[in-house]
Amino acid sequence: MTEQTTEEKLSVSGEEGSGADRALRRQRMVWILAVLALFAAGIAAMTAGGLAGRFYRFGAIPTWAYIWAMPACWTAGTVLYMAFAPRLCRYRKWVWVTCAAVLALVTAPLWGVAWLAASWADDSSNVVAIEVSPDGRYEAVTEEFYDLIDPSCRVWLRERGGVFSRQALVWERIEANCPTHVSFTGDTAISITEGGAQRPITTTFDADRMRVAQILPTPKPSR
Repeated sequence: MTEQTTEEKLSVSGEEGSGADRALRRQRMVWILAVLALFAAGIAAMTAGGLAGRFYRFGAIPTWAYIWAMPACWTAGTVLYMAFAPRLCRYRKWVWVTCAAVLALVTAPLWGVAWLAASWADDSSNVVAIEVSPDGRYEAVTEEFYDLIDPSCRVWLRERGGVFSRQALVWERIEANCPTHVSFTGDTAISITEGGAQRPITTTFDADRMRVAQILPTPKPSR
């Protein structure tokens, strides 16, 4: 009778220990995935910000949001790691302390880099005209912007599609007014008339690669 009671106690104790181990493993897994997700989110935000020049719909999110997202996500990931490492890390203390120190040393300078990038970032562009291609697949967008303090202008060729719609620079002038007229001439050509010009200048584009043959205005040949 005594032996049977002892076996039952051991069985119950073993089940409780096994349940506690499974719960600890789940907590450890959630913790690791959460830390990795925060670091991955920071990298994804930086990548998306870098691609905004090509995939223009990414530009709907302000530039400063992309810039500050990486240090913010990495700092949150580092804090989360340090907060739960003493309880959930399977390795000795010096291992997770070293990892935490490395993460902190890598993350801290990102705030300085982000501050410098944010001070140079410029979201002050303003769309002044949009011309749609005859087939409705593309649009030429005339956009005012400031190069530091100088009013400038550029023309983008853009796909009219989903999130990954591409764009290509067609025309740009620094310290200059915008063109007086922009139009599509045919399926793969864009004509731009600058202020004071007697004739328009034209360039063609590759619709599949979304590239223009030459960015306008073309430099004048040297004598």
